[in-house]
Amino acid sequence: MVTNLSQLFAKLTGLVVIQYLKLKMVRNTRLRTPIWALLLTAFTAVSCSSGQDDITFDSGTWKNDLSGCKGQRATLQKDLENIRLQLPGQKETKIRKLFGKPDAEELLERSQKIYVYYLTPGPKCQLSDKNTPATTLAVRFDALGNVREANLTTN
Repeated sequence: MVTNLSQLFAKLTGLVVIQYLKLKMVRNTRLRTPIWALLLTAFTAVSCSSGQDDITFDSGTWKNDLSGCKGQRATLQKDLENIRLQLPGQKETKIRKLFGKPDAEELLERSQKIYVYYLTPGPKCQLSDKNTPATTLAVRFDALGNVREANLTTN
């Protein structure tokens, strides 16, 4: 399934190249280098583009507050709510760059997984109160490493 315009363009460019090569093979004529080079360059440029890189977030502060123990992640909750809807479709590597190693990870069937990040002090914190509900960010990945959903919850 095509998820964005650059993937659609890449698929169409690939189809054009294949049809062009078939036509040239049938005619048994020589392939023109400038046209071939242009099509190959366009296909490579579009298919290798990174997509959505416009997510702005204070990753340094987030990563320095492991499991939310220092309380700095809670101050980023508004920013997190603003970017949460931009996360679906992103790759696992992008999420790791933004948020760092997850505080907890759940493995699901069919190679799916969920990364859990604590905004408020999590169970690994010494000052964690077991009776206080923890606010978490749960990022669910499909088998290909793409984000399917990102949810903020209070347990």
